[in-house]
Amino acid sequence: MMLLTLIAAATGVALTIVQAVLTVLFRARQRFFVLGLRRQASPSSFRPDVSILTPLCGLEDDLHGNLESLVRQRGVDFEVILSAADPDDPAVAVARRMIDADPHFRLVIGGDAALERGNRKVARLIAAAGQARGDIVMISDSNARLGPDDVARMAAIFRDPDVGCVSNLFTGAGAQSFGASIESLHLLSFVVPGNVLAAFANVPCVVGKSMAISRSALEAIGGFERFAGVLAEDQAIGLAVRDAGFRVVLSPVVVRNVVVRRSLRRALARQVRWDKIRFAFSKWMYSAEFLLNPLPFALAAVALGAPWMIAVATGILRVVSVALLARATEAPIRLRELLLVPLLDLLQFGAQFIPYMDDRVTWRGHTARIGRHSVLMHVTETHSAAA
Repeated sequence: MMLLTLIAAATGVALTIVQAVLTVLFRARQRFFVLGLRRQASPSSFRPDVSILTPLCGLEDDLHGNLESLVRQRGVDFEVILSAADPDDPAVAVARRMIDADPHFRLVIGGDAALERGNRKVARLIAAAGQARGDIVMISDSNARLGPDDVARMAAIFRDPDVGCVSNLFTGAGAQSFGASIESLHLLSFVVPGNVLAAFANVPCVVGKSMAISRSALEAIGGFERFAGVLAEDQAIGLAVRDAGFRVVLSPVVVRNVVVRRSLRRALARQVRWDKIRFAFSKWMYSAEFLLNPLPFALAAVALGAPWMIAVATGILRVVSVALLARATEAPIRLRELLLVPLLDLLQFGAQFIPYMDDRVTWRGHTARIGRHSVLMHVTETHSAAA
C-alpha cells in the first residue's frame, strides 16, 4: 500500500512540475501551442466589432469597477450589453449609472420567463444576444475585471477564420477574507494550469468567465438557446464548436476574477459544484484528477511508514509551483496566501469525493440534479443564492 501511495505522490509531483512549466512557457510566449495562426487575414484589415455580453444577478464584489473595466478597452470596436432578469435586481441600479456615464453600455431586462427554470445565465445571454450586433460575441461575467487591451488581444485570435471559440485564463484578485483567499488559490493552482494542460493536449476546456465565440460559429451550433438546459454551458459550447468544425483556442490573456469577501463554506461549495460538472462530463478524466494533487498521497505514505521529509518536500514543491504560476500570470498573491496551499490541497482532496455520492447542485437560487454532460434535471427554487 505504501508503494502505491508513493507512486501516486511521485506522479502528482511530476504532473505539478509539468503543469507549472507549461503555464510559464505559455505565458512567456504569449501564444497557443501551435505554429502560429493559420490562414490569417492581414492585421490592418482585421478590426471586428465585438459585443460584450454581461449577465447580472446581484451585487458582485466591486461590480462598478468590473463593469467600468469593460468600457476602457482600446484597439477594438465594441459594445457592452448588460442583461438582468429582474428590474429590482440591485445590480440594475449600478448598470443604469454606468449607462448614464458611457454610451457603450446598453441594458436588457427580462426575457423568456420559462428559460429561468434552466440555466439562468444562459437565459440572460439569450436576451442579450438578441440585441448584439458584433461579429464576435464575448461573454464576460460581472465579477470579471478586464485590462484595457484584453478584448483586442482576444479578438485578434479570430484572424484565423478556423477559430470559432476563444477562452481566456483568469485568476482571483482582491481577496480580503479567508474563504476568498482559498477560492483565489484554487483558481490559480488548479483551474489555470488545468486549462493550459488541456490546451497542450488539444482538448477543449472552456470556462465561461471570459470567453468569446464568432458569430458564424454561434449560428452553426444553434445559438445560446441550445444550451438552456445544461449547467456547464461554457464547456458544452466549446465541444459543440469543435464538433461544428471550428477550432477552440486558449488565449494567453489573463483576466481577474474579483472576489473580495467569501465564506469558506461558499468557496468550497463553488469548488464542489465545479467538481460535479467535470464528473458529469467524464468520470474517468475526473478520477484521474486526483493525481494532480500529490500532497495527500505523500501524507498517506508517511502515515504508512515513509520518511516524513517526503511530505515536507512535496508541500514545499506545491508552494513553489503556485508561486511560479502567480508570477507567470501576474496574479496578485501574498506570501501568507501561498502558505495556505497545503491546506487548500487537503480541502480540495476531500471535496473531490463528493461527486461520487451526490449529484445535486445549488446556484443562483435554484437546486437541481445534473445528468450526463451537466444536463439539468428536477430544477427547484431554493432560498440559497450561492454562486
